[in-house]
Parts: sequence; structure tokens; C-alpha cells
Amino acid sequence: MSADRAQMEFESRVDATLQTTCELARTLIGAHQAAMSLIVAGDWLHARKYFSLSDKYADFRGFTMPARGVGLHALVVADSTALRLTQEEMESHPEWRGYDEAAGTHQPLRGLLAVPLVGEEGVNYGLLQLSDKADGSDFDEDDERHLQRLAALATLTLDALARVRRLREGEDVPVLERERSTSFVHIESV
Repeated sequence: MSADRAQMEFESRVDATLQTTCELARTLIGAHQAAMSLIVAGDWLHARKYFSLSDKYADFRGFTMPARGVGLHALVVADSTALRLTQEEMESHPEWRGYDEAAGTHQPLRGLLAVPLVGEEGVNYGLLQLSDKADGSDFDEDDERHLQRLAALATLTLDALARVRRLREGEDVPVLERERSTSFVHIESV
């Protein structure tokens, strides 16, 4: 397989994984909006973004805007920690930037639940976020826990894809510890 074809296949698998994760997050938690950003090596300018919007936000499905790495999104990535805010908490947060130049075209956010995507060796791939809980309530601890588990599964997949890529390129890749590979598997009722 040529290097270009291998790169395209790798990117296609990453895109499919993250788009599916985004859609699953919205469905699992019950939210009208889900967004995911893959930020490679802290490069917000070239971030890959994925969205899942319910019919409530159908008019915004074509909205695009480059990631800038400021505000609440940047806080989640920089601190590698989850952020769960009500509408009021979000709008009064010192890092809240509103919609800046996208005011009037960006779909409104109704509260925020965002978790970082942290993989092997602390690699931060970006974030997964939800807004506007479908039942009108605020996001709660259970929502946060479920979203973190889904994010852990996504990062495990990203790590595995990266390992396969390195193996195909002939690198010596250490075997994944069994404990790490099974630590995310925990069945519970949702």
C-alpha cells in the first residue's frame, strides 16, 4: 500500500470513528447538539471537527467556522478536565466568549457538557461536547460519567489506529498493556 493511500485510509478511519462517537454521544445522553474536535499537537487552526445535531437545529447543519482555541473549549483541552455548566454558569463563566464573529449564525448553546479526549501517555486529542439536553434539564453527574466513558472508548480507538499505522510503517510498537485495554469495559445500565 502506498504511503498516500495508507494516510487516506488512516484519516478515513479516524473520521468515521469520531463522527460515530459524536452521534452516539448525542443519542446516549439525550442532547440536541454534539460536537467533537480533533486537535493534533495543539494545532487549533487545523482541527478536524465533527457534529451531530437533532432536527431542532437542522438549519445549522451547514454552519462551519475554524476552531480558534479560545474560551471554554480551550479550557477543557488545556486542563484535560471535564466541564459541566448550566446555561447561567456558562454565560457567566470568565472564559465564555459568546459567539464572537459568529453571532447570529452559530446555533445557540443551552448549557454545556464537555470532556477531553486523553489517550495513551496523556496525549490530548481534543474534546467531545454536548449542549441542549433533549428533556430540557441540565446535564448531571451521570451524563458526565457516561460521556467520559464514551470519550475513553474513542481515545482507545484513536490510540489503536495510531499504533496500527506505526506498525505498518515498520516501527517497533510496544504491546498494549492488558490492563489498559480492558479498563474501559464496564457494563452498567444507562
